[in-house]
Amino acid sequence: MKNMFLGTTGLVGAALLAMSAHAETPKVTVGGFIDFQAGFASDDRDANQRSQGFRNDSEVSIRVDGKSDAGLGYGAVIDLESDVSADAHNQGLNASRTYVYLDGGWGRFELGSNQGASATMAIDADNIAVATGGINGAWTYFANTTGANFISTPELPGEHGSTLALGDESTDNNNKITYYSPRFSGFQVGVSYAPDLVDRGQTVTRTDVGTSAGDVIDLAANWEGKFDAIDLGLAATGTFADGDTGVEDISAYNIGGKVGYMGFSVAASYGDWNDSLRATGTNNNDSDYYTLGAAYEGGPFGVSATYLDSTVENATGADNDFENLVLGADYKLAPGLTPYAEVSFYDFDAAGRLNDNDGTVLLLGTQLAF
Repeated sequence: MKNMFLGTTGLVGAALLAMSAHAETPKVTVGGFIDFQAGFASDDRDANQRSQGFRNDSEVSIRVDGKSDAGLGYGAVIDLESDVSADAHNQGLNASRTYVYLDGGWGRFELGSNQGASATMAIDADNIAVATGGINGAWTYFANTTGANFISTPELPGEHGSTLALGDESTDNNNKITYYSPRFSGFQVGVSYAPDLVDRGQTVTRTDVGTSAGDVIDLAANWEGKFDAIDLGLAATGTFADGDTGVEDISAYNIGGKVGYMGFSVAASYGDWNDSLRATGTNNNDSDYYTLGAAYEGGPFGVSATYLDSTVENATGADNDFENLVLGADYKLAPGLTPYAEVSFYDFDAAGRLNDNDGTVLLLGTQLAF
């Protein structure tokens, strides 16, 4: 048996050597960005706070790309958090995304800690925003939370994270498998599956008692087309999951579209959360949002205006309303170097007045992408 095992091992080793002799070594590419921001904030909850603050955000991205002799594309993406502190949006202490991919004429699979199909294929106003991303940008780092639940960014529950926080991305990159179809006549579909909403990296949670959800499924479809000088895009996305004991199931969707012409573009979307992740038996089943946006990009210069309006029905049946208008401009000064300015006017209007907040955040920054 030992001789047979050694002989078999030798044959396998020889086969692997023969395969490696004909296969190219995967290519490794290093990139990333560093973004410095000066923020100036003023809102109703500014007691004992200074108005200005600096923020520095940096990330190193490692890509591995290979192709087998049979034409199978494969590789990996590792986006490392390279800041001197933990990520403020809770993307991860070491990395924000780590996943393996396989692709070919049949489509593409992504396996690991990464965004799902409902996030990558959605269309809303922030898709056309310049500077830091408008209504889905960096204003959240400088504004004050209120202690009440709000939909503060145009995202479905899994991507949005906690409604008590601003910019929480702790569930956006949970462990999942995602499939994207090839694009046929402008159409593409995608589907993701995650066993648990909060598991990412090496974390494995098997309990279904808590405040989260399991068996998370993202469904997405979009279409891109061009008629003469007019660019069109339409998308429908949804997230569905089984809520933990005592928590409502996730059942949410987003529909959106955009039109572009000669550097000008407009976009809009509507999203409905229903009663996703709320405590069972409470009267809070009417959470939704919509977005509007317009932008222009000509040469190195870009400007945009994006708007978000959302409503979260609280446990008493009253509404927590949120509005945000963001104006932005950027200028591609040199390859990879983009200075920008952005101002956000936001209004948190909770039921009653205890958890209200109204304010403005001005951002001046420069991003270097490499």
